[in-house]
Amino acid sequence: MAIKYSYVPRSSSLKDADAPWLIYAAAQSTQTITLQQIAHHLSSHNSVFSTGTIIGLLTDFQQCIIEFLERGARVDLDMLGAFYTTLKGRGAVSAEEFSTDLIDRINIRWKPSKEMEKRIQRTRLELVPNRAQQRKAKKKMAEKVNEEMEADRQRHSHQDA
Repeated sequence: MAIKYSYVPRSSSLKDADAPWLIYAAAQSTQTITLQQIAHHLSSHNSVFSTGTIIGLLTDFQQCIIEFLERGARVDLDMLGAFYTTLKGRGAVSAEEFSTDLIDRINIRWKPSKEMEKRIQRTRLELVPNRAQQRKAKKKMAEKVNEEMEADRQRHSHQDA
């Protein structure tokens, strides 16, 4: 298994407009896994629970996490990591002038466990084309297939005549 990445040019500083652009690595997701797929996969690991039972359990689990976060708790899931909240907003000159109207949003954050972090750091990396290069290659391939199909069509129409 490998995490796929491609090269992406980015400014080396968001604050300095004249900062040089450098080449960075950007992870490329190969697919999106749904709750149903995770439940089915988990069920296939010699589980006594069906996919439907696991989906129900994970749905209830999500609701419990939300309830605890709403109470201001940090939800520590041991080997998985922890969920917690942060606030994004504007500041006030003094505590007396501060109001919750200055809070724009509540963010849910997740911090992976040390074990999860260690394991992912050992994952192999594989260079792949970036999204623009992938689109260009697909377009070129489609054009080639269309040309070949058109050539076949013309050959067959000449043979039939």
